[in-house]
Amino acid sequence: MGLPWGCGHPSLTSHVRGLLTFLITLLLLRLGSAQLRVVGPGHSVTATVGKDVVLPCHLSPQRDARTLDVRWMRDEFSETVHHYRNGEDLYGEQMGTYAGRTELVRDGLSAGSLDLRITGLRPSDDGLYICNVKNADGYAEAIVELEVSATGTDPHLSLGGYEAGGVRVLCRSAGWYPLPQLLWRDAHGQHLPSVSQTHSQDQEGLFEIEGAVIVTGSIEGPLSCMVRSSRLQQERESSLHIAAPFFHNAQPWMVALALVLVLLAVSIGLGVYLFRKQAAKKDAKLVKQAAEIEEKDARLVEQAGELAWRKFLLPQNTVKVTLDPHTAHPLLVVSQDNSSVRLESELQQIPDTPERFLYCWCVLGHEEFREGRHCWLVEAQGERLKYSGWAVGVARESLERKKWIDMSSEEGIWAVQYDEGKLKSLTSPPTPLSLSHVPTRIWVCLDCTQQQVSFINANNGVKIFTFTEASFNGERIHPWFWLGTEEIQLCLRDSTPQTLSPALGGSCPSPDTPASPLLGPAGAEQE
Repeated sequence: MGLPWGCGHPSLTSHVRGLLTFLITLLLLRLGSAQLRVVGPGHSVTATVGKDVVLPCHLSPQRDARTLDVRWMRDEFSETVHHYRNGEDLYGEQMGTYAGRTELVRDGLSAGSLDLRITGLRPSDDGLYICNVKNADGYAEAIVELEVSATGTDPHLSLGGYEAGGVRVLCRSAGWYPLPQLLWRDAHGQHLPSVSQTHSQDQEGLFEIEGAVIVTGSIEGPLSCMVRSSRLQQERESSLHIAAPFFHNAQPWMVALALVLVLLAVSIGLGVYLFRKQAAKKDAKLVKQAAEIEEKDARLVEQAGELAWRKFLLPQNTVKVTLDPHTAHPLLVVSQDNSSVRLESELQQIPDTPERFLYCWCVLGHEEFREGRHCWLVEAQGERLKYSGWAVGVARESLERKKWIDMSSEEGIWAVQYDEGKLKSLTSPPTPLSLSHVPTRIWVCLDCTQQQVSFINANNGVKIFTFTEASFNGERIHPWFWLGTEEIQLCLRDSTPQTLSPALGGSCPSPDTPASPLLGPAGAEQE
């Protein structure tokens, strides 16, 4: 007689249950061994040129990494920085710039730490790194950002000679990374515009920056040059006090006058005491006359400058400029006569042509220039003009239309920008302009021969800013306009020299009402 189930022999159900348990356990073990997760620091790692740095990276959850294949790579190059496998460092595929400068920190391998040490940091080490781990069943990776910085020398100030009725002052500082900002300030802390600014890199990749400013006798007190690193939040500053005789020497007639005064003083010194007292009175009179002459000379220089700009704005140099609606961003509405433009909150139903700007809220002028001198007048109008944002200038025809652009001369844009009551030139980085009254009517003057772009206050004829040595590269140059605020509009006025002085009345032709909204990437908000 057979035994009852569950007493002598295992049942069929228990066989099946055991087999399923075994298969599930095997699958979990295999999944557990194949699942790799690599974790980075979650923030950028900062370090200084010449120092050592450790890039952190670890397995999660912790496990022994001594038998794994660990490879650190540069993100932009996809080349090996350091390779470790089964307890050995492999250098066959390592980038030459890292030879002898890397090592995997072995102390933490058993606990899942994959940290990489780089010694003798260089500017070229700046960037993204990938921590890649492999085993027989899979791989995982994490990205680590390394920010390398270097603080340069104190600015060195020097005099570069007389220029434009003043003294040219040079400021130079080396040993920076990344490229710093160079700013000028007067004794009251007001920023002064640079007339030129250049930079270069040495063999190690460190930046040297040099700037120049023209200082006239109207600037009182010491002049300061400040070089600032936005990454390090550090700055270096040096000051220079220019004595009054330097400005006198800038005018040849002042040299002659000073010589006469010196000879007169010597002659008086040879006389008797009574003659000295009388000569002192004469000397005071001469000083007063010299001050009057200097004041008159300053007025003549100012008038000469205004006459020079008026000569530049002769009828043969002024041109009629119109807007090209085919280049306008879908949020911009151009008037029917192509003489004004405003920003709307809804997209227009217009075709996305190759020449149309997709992300930058700007529009080009229809006219193009390659040679000669050309000037046109732009006016900003609107009830909220004080709190608005807009820019005018010129741009290369090859300016990128379908991606984000940095509005600066390096991108091929030479312009000034109005931002809530303040004006700045779009250099790289932008240069704040210290003006007693910020104009809303500006002459834009393009000199293709000298490769210069100048901006002139249309109310008084005073020059606002000049881009020198603009790199047009032989391209066609177009008028360029940008709007960052609604409820205002930019207008192209009749370009006649008579509009320099009197205030211009009337309103621009209002742009047409925009069509119904069009959804698409062009609606992305402009930064």
